[in-house]
Amino acid sequence: MKVETDVEVTETVCHEDKIAHLQMIQGVIDRMSTSAAIYKGFAATIVTGIAAISFTEVSAWILLIAFFPVGCFLVMDTYYLKLEKQYRILYEKVRNEKIAPDFSLDSRCSKAELYDANATWLKCLQSPSIWMFYAPIIIIGVIIASLKFAGVI
Repeated sequence: MKVETDVEVTETVCHEDKIAHLQMIQGVIDRMSTSAAIYKGFAATIVTGIAAISFTEVSAWILLIAFFPVGCFLVMDTYYLKLEKQYRILYEKVRNEKIAPDFSLDSRCSKAELYDANATWLKCLQSPSIWMFYAPIIIIGVIIASLKFAGVI
């Protein structure tokens, strides 16, 4: 008959706590990446609608105002990417046992940690997942508005 020592029981509980805490953090990261995909879908839908109505008798100013939500989605998408990176830092801290699995989801990091993980606002804005999607949308908006102001369409 095997008798477990207090150390073995404590290690098992700590390991289970660590796994549960990592799963909680991963759940948050998954929800943020899903939100980013939803924002991109909304932005694409708006641009498609704007392109469709640009050939009707709509004011060029209305078209410019219609691109405002796309800018909002750009900011929100960048914000959620920044938060996602912060939670990845927290995940690594728990995984590498730099902090105890206390089930906290506080993702605050030092400026050095944010900089090392490319989790600053500017670095997130420069992420290919942001600029490769939103830059063409902004360019399309500028072209459509310019053509509308010039009277071509």
